[in-house]
Amino acid sequence: MRAQRLWLLILNITFNLVMGFILPVNTIFIHKNLHESLVTAGFTLMVYSAFMMIGNALGGVMFDRFSKRGTLYIGYGISIVSLLGMSFHHVWPTYAIMLFILGFGMGLVYTAVNAYTAFIAEQMSGNSRVIFNNMYLAANIGIAIGSTAVGFIFKWSIFFTFFIPMMLFIISAVILLFKANLLDHVNETEDETTHHYVSSDTADPKIEIGANRFMLNMIVICASIFIVWLGYSQWDSNLSAYMLNQGYSTREYGLVFTINAASLLIIQPVMNRVVSRIFKLLKYQIFLGTIIMGLSFLILPGAKSYLAYVISMLVLTIGESMVFPTIPALLSKMSTNKNRGTFQSFYSIFGSLGRAIGPYAGSLIVTALSFSSLFVGITISMIIVAVAMVGVKELA
Repeated sequence: MRAQRLWLLILNITFNLVMGFILPVNTIFIHKNLHESLVTAGFTLMVYSAFMMIGNALGGVMFDRFSKRGTLYIGYGISIVSLLGMSFHHVWPTYAIMLFILGFGMGLVYTAVNAYTAFIAEQMSGNSRVIFNNMYLAANIGIAIGSTAVGFIFKWSIFFTFFIPMMLFIISAVILLFKANLLDHVNETEDETTHHYVSSDTADPKIEIGANRFMLNMIVICASIFIVWLGYSQWDSNLSAYMLNQGYSTREYGLVFTINAASLLIIQPVMNRVVSRIFKLLKYQIFLGTIIMGLSFLILPGAKSYLAYVISMLVLTIGESMVFPTIPALLSKMSTNKNRGTFQSFYSIFGSLGRAIGPYAGSLIVTALSFSSLFVGITISMIIVAVAMVGVKELA
């Protein structure tokens, strides 16, 4: 069991290393290097997110009905081919087409890794939410390392900006080739005690909760995923313009994310131990975390110093450490072995949707009203979905 988790963590870190490489440079590369407008760059990233959502949805179905490892192989294969093309032939509009294909491939991989996490968590004895917390921490470490490294590599070589992520996916595919049987293994012995895996198909949450209430549960959970990511995406997009307008440099803006990643290394293990003991039901942890995330945006309208932005990010980090790893754990509780991949794809799909719409919707609000209106609107939206989350019927 420990070996399963170790190799899954490695696959998760390498995937997010690639995300850390790709996401920060796309807008800059399309606008500065390919000489396309910011509107074109924004539209391209929105289509990229749409292709990733398609990959997310198809990946969940393939994981459940086709093959667990096969879904990852196909996702890695598509991503490797597209990154190879981007390495050697980065011209417009070929770059955009290959970026869309990359989004589809990475969507398959992302959902499959999440579904594997749920698959392994179901076999764990004790508190299974630990693996979701560890996977989230690993993801942030990967993104932090990737986004830091690409800042130097992008200036040095466009070729290696895309070739290195390709090599990371090749390494992941090789790991899968040799460790797939371990990841797919069901009955495991951990330490000196044997814990027998019991299929959750014997107790279908949809039947125990009731079909109508279960559907309402899923609507609330998916709406929460969408709103939380829509708000969080403002830090990746409109907050850059807001901070630059306030006289801060791009370096100071980027440093906020470094602080976010570094603080998570401390906050996540603490929250993992403390919060899991306080809240026996996952929905209350998501409720509190979403409220904290929402309140972090109220610090921004009156921010007069750089410290205020750092404090806002730290408060957001505390909230996200409670929300982002816990929602996949809640989706796992709502699923069975026959639909675990599909249910994990909901997190990927609605998260991608929030990240795709968030920057554009935020820019519309800022243009029509103000940044303050955007921040207050995000806070109100997060409070609404947090309160709705309390109404979710969760099995103990």
